[in-house]
Amino acid sequence: MAAAVCLGVGILLPASAPDSHTAAAQSLGEGLTVSGDFKGTGHAQIASLFDLKEDLGLRIQVLDRAATADTFTAELWTVWGAGSFDTSRAMAAAADVDRDGRADIAVLYNDGGTSVRILVFRSTGTSFQYLGAWWQSSGYAFTRVKAMLAGDFSAVGNTGLLLIYQYDSFQMRIHYFESDGTRFVFNGNGGVYDSGPGQYDTARARFAIGRFTRASGFDQIASIYQYPNARIRIHVFDPSPSGLVPVNGWSGVYDSGDGQYDLAKMRVAAGDVDGDGKADLASLYGYADGSTRVQLFSGATSLAPVGGAAGIGYTAPGQLAWGTSAVLAGDWDGDKKADLAALDARSDGTTHVAMLKSSGAAMAFVGDAWVTPAGEVSRTTCGAECWPLTGMPLAGSTGARRGINARIDNSIAARPHYGTSEADMIFELLVEGNITRYSAIFHSKDPGTIGSIRSARLSDRYVTPMVRGALVYSGATIEETDAIRRDAATGAYYDMNASYVSAGYYRVSSRPVPYNMFTSSDAVRDALNRMSGGANAVSIPRWDFLKRADHTPTAGGFGTSTAATTITIPYRAGATVRYDYDATARTYARYQDNGGMQREVDASNGAAIAARNVVVIHTDIWQTTINEDIFNSRGLDMNLVGEGAAQIFRDGRRLDGRWARASIWEAFHFYTNAGERLYLSPGQTWIHPVYKDWVIPSS
Repeated sequence: MAAAVCLGVGILLPASAPDSHTAAAQSLGEGLTVSGDFKGTGHAQIASLFDLKEDLGLRIQVLDRAATADTFTAELWTVWGAGSFDTSRAMAAAADVDRDGRADIAVLYNDGGTSVRILVFRSTGTSFQYLGAWWQSSGYAFTRVKAMLAGDFSAVGNTGLLLIYQYDSFQMRIHYFESDGTRFVFNGNGGVYDSGPGQYDTARARFAIGRFTRASGFDQIASIYQYPNARIRIHVFDPSPSGLVPVNGWSGVYDSGDGQYDLAKMRVAAGDVDGDGKADLASLYGYADGSTRVQLFSGATSLAPVGGAAGIGYTAPGQLAWGTSAVLAGDWDGDKKADLAALDARSDGTTHVAMLKSSGAAMAFVGDAWVTPAGEVSRTTCGAECWPLTGMPLAGSTGARRGINARIDNSIAARPHYGTSEADMIFELLVEGNITRYSAIFHSKDPGTIGSIRSARLSDRYVTPMVRGALVYSGATIEETDAIRRDAATGAYYDMNASYVSAGYYRVSSRPVPYNMFTSSDAVRDALNRMSGGANAVSIPRWDFLKRADHTPTAGGFGTSTAATTITIPYRAGATVRYDYDATARTYARYQDNGGMQREVDASNGAAIAARNVVVIHTDIWQTTINEDIFNSRGLDMNLVGEGAAQIFRDGRRLDGRWARASIWEAFHFYTNAGERLYLSPGQTWIHPVYKDWVIPSS
């Protein structure tokens, strides 16, 4: 195992307060991952920059395919000591910057404010040699860079970097940096492409480099752009003497038409998968049942998909953790056809790498082509020793029992609530008329009173499978009841409808109907245990939590977060929510509009709600044809699978990032916009799925 050790390198951390840095990217799969021929041997390897000990150190590990098997072997090429590198402030690309036939690594590094550097790690074939900054600026905003790409765009053979830069008013420019072998030369803020205002929202696009419309010449940029109604177009930008020019203008080279592709469910990489000399776009497309298909947008067919919806490869549910995987393309075996690798960073601190081998016409799945050795696992995050939905210590329990999703009313007449302080997490879900109801998830605790219990909605169907347990509710419309019964018949969850299941439901006289139905955790579990398989041990998908509540505020990916001690969720009058952060308790007090903002207290035990985390998920929410009441109020449906924008509030700080979820069976995961995983603080979490265009104020 080769390693270049350079301990105590202190020049890379910006000279600012230590709290502005965060130890992050603790495993290979969480790191900055790139692919390239780092050895100069004619086939590609994978390199990851990560911080194993979570002490602001740096490791660069290289995965190379074994000579005689479909596995990867790991080599440690670079080790830097503590306090030397902040992965949360970096993005990387592989490029042969010195033209020696070996790929190197270029890193765009955020020095804070609008100061950045481009750092170079030169490959020697067995290690990476740090060459320092090849370009720097005090007037370039790292936070506006949405992608960093490397390729051949030079008439004299020099490698170049393209940075996708988002300006205000949906204006995108592509900036070009060319290497002369000793430095990068910036061609100016005008860039090599300017979309003009109102034309390009980079959050709707994925970018890749390759020769997509020809087999030789300069590299091109492909952009997969999400249009409304599940429609994508693929735009290819071709180099010319005057800059980058879109092939076929805004029409692009491929248009899927409506209802075909959701970019939020795609993981995209570029490579010559079929071996015809043109680059293709390969996508791992996640489906609701947890399966994944490999979709190939072929350069041979103007980037139209090959094989239709079936694609050229398939992995069964559970084989590939699409939602937590980074995807890279490279010719791992040197057969001139690009393969794929999916790097799954798991909550136990390990990385599992799956290989998808190309035969030209199909992709063959090879699971666990590499797994982090037990002796190299280092983490400060929660694993099997914690409850999966809170991150709190198991304290003697196995945590293997089923969860309960109780549908609790949130009308003013249904307040105060009972049992909410003991919920592991609560989804506050929009329903008809844009009022809200709770899906309160109980797993680690057993409240004596839960309620008031009300009718289910379609959104419960997307939350309950995750907890491998019971949906506790009182009735629903004919359409919703039929859908829930179908789900239960297929084993998605247990149907605990009070209309036909005895699960300890009762009504009290102190409240009017329908706000007066209650039950208890023990009664529900007794009923659940009587059902077929209800008492069986299960494994609930883990959310990502730090191991300790007394962490630094910027730990777990929060290095780019900003202070936010008051949060407003702008629901309609009577439902508006405010959270105020208590720095001493490190929790959020929750207030609701009760004709004035009132602190929310659990009436069953007098405990005020004290959330450790508040998460806002932006997603598609739409009106259905279902009449929910006598006033013909139309029900709502929503998408809780895929990915989208999110705000994560923790430790009095706010981070605007992304959410991702592979299927209704899986946990939600959260990432910075640069792709670094985010970790929650151990304790109760409130989740708010809202419309995509909602603005969430905080101060």
